[in-house]
Amino acid sequence: MRRKWASLGLLGRILVVALGLFAAFVLLGSVLSAIAPHDGEPGSPTTSDPPAAGASTAPPTHPVEIPTTTATATATVTVAPSPPPTRTVTKTAEAPEPRTTAPAPDVYYENCDEARAAGAAPLYRGDPGYGPHLDRDGDGVACEPYAGP
Repeated sequence: MRRKWASLGLLGRILVVALGLFAAFVLLGSVLSAIAPHDGEPGSPTTSDPPAAGASTAPPTHPVEIPTTTATATATVTVAPSPPPTRTVTKTAEAPEPRTTAPAPDVYYENCDEARAAGAAPLYRGDPGYGPHLDRDGDGVACEPYAGP
């Protein structure tokens, strides 16, 4: 039952409730009119007035106009306005220009003694002057300090 209510949406639920209330009022009105006395309405029999002397109680031979009452119910459904659509603005950031570094000077160390004497040791892969001939164990660090046995 819960799925049926959810699938109706807000307007559908409001209409179902309004129709239910309308049906309840019609039913209540018909029950009350069936059990309530009709005092003071034209054409309704009264029990307090005796028939006048000489009045006949025979049904009339000509058509009698019976007043009718028509009831009209109107259901007004008010729907709240929907919020305006959400507007999403996306800005594209421009990629920064790649930094251009000055080209590394051509540095070459014949051995680690030269690199240490120049104050460049230890050298890491990508540093100017790094070479695989200076990296004994191939870990990317050349001219590592001697740790001893």
